[in-house]
Amino acid sequence: MKITALLENTKQNNNLTAKHGLSVYIETEQMNIIFDTGPDKSYIKNAQTMGIDLSKAHTIIISHGHSDHIGGLSYLNHINKHAKIYLSQYALDPHWLKLGMYYHNVGAKDSIKKVYGNRLCFVQKDIEIAKGIHIIALNPTNEYTKNLYKGSNKELDNFNHEIMLVIESEEGIVLFTGCSHHGIVNMAKIALEKFPNKNIEAIVGGFHLIGIPIVNTLGKTKEEIDIIGNELNEMPIHSMYSCHCTGSKGYKILKNILKEKLQPFPTGKKIILNK
Repeated sequence: MKITALLENTKQNNNLTAKHGLSVYIETEQMNIIFDTGPDKSYIKNAQTMGIDLSKAHTIIISHGHSDHIGGLSYLNHINKHAKIYLSQYALDPHWLKLGMYYHNVGAKDSIKKVYGNRLCFVQKDIEIAKGIHIIALNPTNEYTKNLYKGSNKELDNFNHEIMLVIESEEGIVLFTGCSHHGIVNMAKIALEKFPNKNIEAIVGGFHLIGIPIVNTLGKTKEEIDIIGNELNEMPIHSMYSCHCTGSKGYKILKNILKEKLQPFPTGKKIILNK
């Protein structure tokens, strides 16, 4: 399995674009997957720079309905007109970020349904889309974030629109998260429960420890992040590649606990796992 960071907040190569968002390209024996599309067409430009042909992607998976993960979907037809698009049945609902007294639209564009039509596959329950490749539907969570809201009535977001990807490997399972709004520890526990007697070979994605991205504040206290790090350290997880909404401050706290288990995943980085 080959995993490439098409887009993330940081970059390891000056020829690439970094933006607040996430897009990952996953190459397996069964299929090629674009996991999230970032906020715009930057993931496409980066793929071209890295020599990755996104027309060969068989499947698109959108982890949740926030614009830094689904925004680039509007440009997918520029490079791929056939891949199925998997997303929660709630991913296209309105979503909002509240800053001060103002609500900012951070949802998908209204045109998505019209443009992609029957290519959209709405996930309502766990589904195996190819042998060993699973999309896990997540129940609403009480892991609320005080500045994120959903729906026309702007109620606190319970992240019923978040899903996660699990790929079985020879060494265990690989868990892909977009932002881990359900909590990275909870999501890892769900994965281990659904795949008993398997370890987690790797976790790839954001852990949502950031507060306000623009100023890179912590969304949790150091004590809370210490608890998360210690819980992850006690779980059967071989490695973690954290990025995007983990934030540099949250990452630094986790790194002190997880040591070499935790690695950054900047734009342009490639990971090779056994499969």
